[in-house]
Amino acid sequence: MNQKSSYIKFLEEEYAYRKLSLYEKVCNFFGMVKVPLPSFLTEKFQPEIDFCHLRVTSRGVFLTSVFIPLFLTVFLYSIFFTTGVFSTSMLLMLVMLSAIIFYYLFSYTHFLSIYFRSKASSEMALSVVYMAISLKITQNLESAVAFTASNLSGPLGLDLKKVMWDLETGRLVNVVDGLDELSRKWKSESEEFVDALTLLKNSVNEPPERAGRSLKEAVSLILEGTKNRMKKYALHMRSPLKILNTFGIMLPLLLMIFFPVMIIFVPEIAKPELIAFSYMVVLPFCLYLFLKQYFYTRPYSYHQVAVKRTEAFRRRKLVVSIAVLTICSPLIAFFIFQILLTKEIFTQSQFLNSLGVVATIALGIASYAFFSSLGFSKKNKAVLAVENELPTVLFQLSITSDIGKPFEKNIEDLHPRIRELEIDKFFQKIVRNIKVLGTSLEEAMFDRRVGAINDYPSTILSAVMKLVVDIASKGMAFLSLGLKSMSDFLKDANEVNATADEILSEVTSDMQVQAWVFAPVAAGIVVGLMAIVIYIFAFFSGSLVNMEKWFNTTGVGPAGMSGFEWLFNIQQQIPFPFFQIIVGVYMVEVVYMLANFLGELNYGDDEVSKLTNLGKLMLIAITIYSIAVCGLYFGISSIIDLTALKGLI
Repeated sequence: MNQKSSYIKFLEEEYAYRKLSLYEKVCNFFGMVKVPLPSFLTEKFQPEIDFCHLRVTSRGVFLTSVFIPLFLTVFLYSIFFTTGVFSTSMLLMLVMLSAIIFYYLFSYTHFLSIYFRSKASSEMALSVVYMAISLKITQNLESAVAFTASNLSGPLGLDLKKVMWDLETGRLVNVVDGLDELSRKWKSESEEFVDALTLLKNSVNEPPERAGRSLKEAVSLILEGTKNRMKKYALHMRSPLKILNTFGIMLPLLLMIFFPVMIIFVPEIAKPELIAFSYMVVLPFCLYLFLKQYFYTRPYSYHQVAVKRTEAFRRRKLVVSIAVLTICSPLIAFFIFQILLTKEIFTQSQFLNSLGVVATIALGIASYAFFSSLGFSKKNKAVLAVENELPTVLFQLSITSDIGKPFEKNIEDLHPRIRELEIDKFFQKIVRNIKVLGTSLEEAMFDRRVGAINDYPSTILSAVMKLVVDIASKGMAFLSLGLKSMSDFLKDANEVNATADEILSEVTSDMQVQAWVFAPVAAGIVVGLMAIVIYIFAFFSGSLVNMEKWFNTTGVGPAGMSGFEWLFNIQQQIPFPFFQIIVGVYMVEVVYMLANFLGELNYGDDEVSKLTNLGKLMLIAITIYSIAVCGLYFGISSIIDLTALKGLI
């Protein structure tokens, strides 16, 4: 009874009365405004809201997409107007940004449904594996669904929790009806998942031998389908990667080279704040939308490291983020102040100060990533090692358990053969807890204070150990059979994960090259070429001043210069340091987004590995950018005396 009550409480916390997300809170706030909503909008939003289990109304979703851009436009307009940087072009950029934000928020439920489909596809294989393992031990479909729901945290886990909640509240008569609803929901997304669910449902009513074959066939079916899905996913991403190369990185950076020429004919675009707003806000947001639409998440990942859910990791991230902001903000302000002190364009100090702004931002992000994962990387690697070793060790335990000894005694007997493996430390802690502390097997594994699982936070490991505890209570013969089945299923799932890594390697390597080399080198070259272009136009500016003096001396006067007035726009060029800051910050933003999406593809839910990868990519990118831009700048300055341009602009 207590166990059932605790499970109902779990369903209430995780599904029925779960905490609202920030998006849901905002939508519910604006949803209080009572305005009629056209039926076609309700028909658009409601299916997506239901699909994603959002606790919002269609009216709230629509009003959020309207009011947020409106309030942001008014807020930014007030700031620009107060600081005196407002212009017609800035108004145009505000309108464009508002339109983009409106599109994003208006389409958010659609984006979220795509994300749910992608995320759920990574859980389908695990859900079938978990249910198959549970059904192999006990032919009870309801307990298999409950076990799977408690061990999946994504969209599919939410669907299964809904099935169990509907079952508890009487909306569903039996669990089969709930799985039928689930099949209808995901039929268009994955036929193999629906077929696997059918095999799992039918296995309950089959004789043990035939049921075992059905379970094995269900797992094989979903894993083979996952391999094919991975291949299609990798092929599907090639075109978006080419678009990303051309329109996300290369074209925007090359366009900046033409700004000095465009300034002559359209001087309005010479305002630094306009270019900065375009490159540091509007373009990155558009690029983010593009990446989010095509590179949502890894379609499947065997590894389910749960370090990110620990309180220590969350606390570390908060402390590090505050420390990084406290250190980097004054540094950036200092560099910008040094730039504004003088009016020279090509002084070495201004070049280094502008580079300092870019480097501080990049190193701040890298420091956040490295220090947030510092101390957790070792634990993370240990968890990954345990997950890889788990299928093999379970198979060996299944052999020793067949003799009939207690589980902890089997672990001790296995120790000499696995002492070199990481998983041996996990099992030895279980034995110590039982012998020294006198805990039960369940407490030795899951106790909040001394449980062995605390040292190895992993969803897969936790799920397997829960089954071990449950099966061990029924007898060692059942445990031996269960461990053998778990080993077979997990081994197949691990092999699919290795295949997935191989399939995605081409795509991930392309993205890595973009973040490591292409983006920083392109940005560095653009900044170097910009120095040459600005130097040429600065030279013309000085020549025009001398020409004007000559016309006045010869008596021709202003009339003689009327045909050359457009050339005086040359004097409105943006100072070189501002160009470097704009290009450098845009490069940092591109690398940051690429690193995040690359982390999703490579590591799935492994937050520590994603942060470590982000730190490495950002550090390499800023190093390559600094080498490229310094090489070009000092190479140019060694040929041309750029400091001689002082006072020309």
